[in-house]
Order: sequence, then C-alpha cells, then structure tokens
Amino acid sequence: MRPSANAKLVFSLVFENRRTVAARRTTTSVPLDESPFIHGFHPSTNKDFILTKTQARLALAALWLGTASIGAYAAGPDKDTGLYVGGAIGRSSYSLSSSNRMPVTVPWGGQKASKSGTAYKLYGGYRFTEHFGVEGGYARLGRVSQWSPTYGYGNSRLQSGTGQVFYAAATARMPLGDAFAINGRLGVARGRVSGDNNWAPVNQRLSGSSTGLMFGVGAEYRMTQNLAITADYDHFGKLSKQAKGGMFTVGLKANF
Repeated sequence: MRPSANAKLVFSLVFENRRTVAARRTTTSVPLDESPFIHGFHPSTNKDFILTKTQARLALAALWLGTASIGAYAAGPDKDTGLYVGGAIGRSSYSLSSSNRMPVTVPWGGQKASKSGTAYKLYGGYRFTEHFGVEGGYARLGRVSQWSPTYGYGNSRLQSGTGQVFYAAATARMPLGDAFAINGRLGVARGRVSGDNNWAPVNQRLSGSSTGLMFGVGAEYRMTQNLAITADYDHFGKLSKQAKGGMFTVGLKANF
C-alpha cells in the first residue's frame, strides 16, 4: 500500500537532516567526548548514524501519519450511505369502504370474498447520509374480491380485482448498533385496482385508480457489509375510490 503524501514529506525531512549532519561532521572536528549522544547511539560505537531529538520526533510523526492513512484506506467507504436496491414478498391487506354500506346475500356455495393476497415489491433508493435518503418502487398487492348486488335484481355477484402501486418517498433510518436499524418512509403513491366489474353499482366498484399519501415502517438486520434482511409494513392509502391497501413483507436489500 502506498504511503500518504504527508508521510513522504516527513520522511524526506528526516533523511535530509541526516545528510546535513553527516556533511558537517566531515568539515568540523568534534572531540569524541563532546559529540552528540542520543538514546545510546554514541559516535565511538556508531559513527555513521547520529539521531537528534528533532529527527526522532519527525520519525515518530511520519510513522503515525502512515499508520493513520493505511487505516483510513482499509476502512473503505461508508456502507450506510449510497445506492441500494431490494425486493420483498408477503401478504397484502385491503380495506373496502363499500363492504359495509348494505347487506349482500351470498349465493349458497358461493366463493368466499377475500381482502388479502400474495404481495411483493421491488424498490431502489439512495441514502445521502446515514439517516436520510429517498426511495422509489413498485408493489403488487395481489387479488381482492367482494360480493356486490347487480342492477335491477336482488341477486349478488362476486367482483374481483388486482391492486398495484408506484410510490416515491423520503426515508429516515436509525441504526441500533452495528447490525440492526429501524427505518421509515413517507411519500406519495399512485395506486390502481384493475378488474372487469362494470356491471357493479358505481359506488361499489373495486376497479379504479387514485393518488394519495403513503407511509412505511420496518427494520433491517445486516448479514454482511452489503446485504441485509428486511421486514416492513407499507400502507399505500387509496388504490381506487373503494379500496385501500397495504402489505407486510420480508425481503433482502443490497447496498452498493
């Protein structure tokens, strides 16, 4: 490993001082008993090397600077800042505002309505400091279904859809030791529930789109310097006029 520029400068001053002292000794007659004596190096036993107090201090300073530069280089960049990407899988949770408006008769043997499904998300972000950054991602919340009345008849029919969302958020992070950290997200989400349910009353249709605030909280455990396991809850607000959605996930995150 190459020494730092400061260490090179100090070493050059040390050896330049040695050459100057040696040159003076060749032109000046110094009695043996009056010659310098530092730390046991007496000219009678070591005539080619005279270590003055100034040289000793400079040598120690050079050693300290070189050690500090090597330590800083070996430490490497701060892995709590910079770019990261991740992916997670889990379960979604829907809240349907139309499900409590009026009772609906479910046909005998009819399929059960569902407000949760398999969910996943893909995301990436950048941490400007150890504590603050930005993040954006895509989440798919799985299927949601409910029984709704049909027009003109007292019958009911099962309508279903699939929720998805794009989001962008500011992030905050609080380390708890070297491996654990808790994090939070607050931003905006654009959600959508897709499905063929034009037959349903307008005030009970699951399909549609909406934009609103989102938030998320979670924790992470760093397994290596670049890889962490995560556990998160994200709430995306309204995905359509009738549906709100969120998700619990576990996953992996890689730092670069």
